[in-house]
Amino acid sequence: MKQYCVYTRDDRFLEVAEWITNNKIKFEPHLNRTRFWVPDGAIMTEFLLKYSEVCPIVTEEQIGKYVTF
Repeated sequence: MKQYCVYTRDDRFLEVAEWITNNKIKFEPHLNRTRFWVPDGAIMTEFLLKYSEVCPIVTEEQIGKYVTF
């Protein structure tokens, strides 16, 4: 499973959001972006073929920047 995001102002945001919903993908909506977790397997392959150019992967380093305690 890997974490990706889609930016709210992206032209394909609604398309990606619908795909996330239809595939029951866990997600976290934020003002500027929506983060979501794509499981390995066929669903990952489908996602990468359709949206890899739109949705950047969120790395461990980036995750730490947004977590505050």
